[in-house]
This record gives sequence, structure tokens and C-alpha cells, in this order.
Amino acid sequence: MPSNAQRVEVLVSTALIIGSNNFGRLPAWTASLIRVARHLRSDHARRKKFYRLLQRKLMFHKVGLREGNCFQPTYVYPKEVKMMMRSVFPEDICDYPDPCHDQVYFVTVEDLHEVEVS
Repeated sequence: MPSNAQRVEVLVSTALIIGSNNFGRLPAWTASLIRVARHLRSDHARRKKFYRLLQRKLMFHKVGLREGNCFQPTYVYPKEVKMMMRSVFPEDICDYPDPCHDQVYFVTVEDLHEVEVS
């Protein structure tokens, strides 16, 4: 059985392939977030770190922010992102239902592609 680091490297290289059947068309910069998160101890902490970094990047680029609204949106990520994270970090997965209140923003793969990478 491959180690967690080996599994991450394989999935990172897989995520870089544009048009992959497993993860849709995710942008290459999502792999760098996985690399940062892989150094933590548990899969739960790794997933949390990845989603926190992704949220920070989306907030920085004002994805989903409405004009005149000072509240931070709740992001619901596309199934490609969720599937990738669950395959890279498979332990202790909690399958919570998506929220459904006024501040929810459903992120699309196109939104992720529109984020500029520095």
C-alpha cells in the first residue's frame, strides 16, 4: 500500500492533466494547495487546510461577493474538488449536506479557472 505522500504525488500529477476523467477540468494551481496541506498529520486536518487555503484565494479574488454586501459568502465547492480531496485524503470523511441559506455561493470549475495565479 502506498504511503500518503506517494498517494498525494500521484494525485497531484493526475490533477495537473487537463481534461482528466476523474477530476474534470480543475486548474493546475489546486495541486499547489494539496502540496501545502499534505504536511499535516491527519487527513481531516489536510482537507481542512486545503479548503481554508482555497477559501482564502477565492475571497482574495472576490469570487461570489455581492456589491454592497459586507458578509463573507459560504462557498460550496464543485463535485470535482470534493472527489479529488476525498481520493487524496480518504480517511475520516464527513459527508455533510450543502448549506442552503442566503449567503451561499456555489463555486464552479469556471470560477476556479478565472482566479489569477501569481
